[in-house]
Amino acid sequence: MRDATSSLVDAGEKGFHLTPFERRIIALTVAGYSRTESAKRLGMSVTRFKSHLSRICDKLCVSNPLELILFALYRQLI
Repeated sequence: MRDATSSLVDAGEKGFHLTPFERRIIALTVAGYSRTESAKRLGMSVTRFKSHLSRICDKLCVSNPLELILFALYRQLI
């Protein structure tokens, strides 16, 4: 089984212009970690994590984390 983080490494090169940090946030979200758990793993507050997640959703033109997960799966980012 492929690691979700490593499979998103090339996402920035596929025209999505994602930073490595943004790809890590997507990987944690797709892996099913809660916002609280993801924020803790990244060493930040939940509020800051939500802000980053919201900006990623805006960048990819998705409405919410579920759509982000579906987008990542559809685009074979993981």
